[in-house]
Amino acid sequence: MKKLIMMFLVLFVANIAKAQLSLGPRAALISSSVSLEEDLANIKEGDAQIGYQLGIFARINLIGLFVQPELLFTSSKSALDVTNVGDVSLNFNKIDVPVMVGMKLGPLRLQVGPSFSFLSSAESETPAGVIEDVKENYKSSTVGYQAGVGIDISKLVIDLKYEGSLSAYADALPGWMETDQRVSQWVLAVGFKLF
Repeated sequence: MKKLIMMFLVLFVANIAKAQLSLGPRAALISSSVSLEEDLANIKEGDAQIGYQLGIFARINLIGLFVQPELLFTSSKSALDVTNVGDVSLNFNKIDVPVMVGMKLGPLRLQVGPSFSFLSSAESETPAGVIEDVKENYKSSTVGYQAGVGIDISKLVIDLKYEGSLSAYADALPGWMETDQRVSQWVLAVGFKLF
């Protein structure tokens, strides 16, 4: 009898845990741009560039709230308009770990939270096709924030979020002059709940 009760309790707790936890793959398109906190005579902020994210997400439902950590590989691009050179592309590969906290309002989810980024590579490319490794000019990790809305349609998870920087990616442009360089991006993400 004790074994039967124990097995019933384990199955009951497992079903509750399964109902409270979602896990699945996630892909996103991102539109990112770099902002320069100081005005520079020969360098201007360029147009936003398109990149992507691939990874996984989990969602833990709590009483009235949810926590959604994500583990993502991010490939992003930014551009700077340099006088007498043209648009210089900055290409970044990172591991991003946003941790969203939110609540559901009807079919919508509102969410906000920190985003931790760990740089794996950084390159600059001139209009002439000259590519340079500039990783040493950037911080290996930074902290930002995300805020946005989402909706779940059956097992499909759709999010639109804005990500901003709480810390500078670099204090100087590669080989150029000092400036507080920050990246911001819009994220349109689609995920699929496996359970």
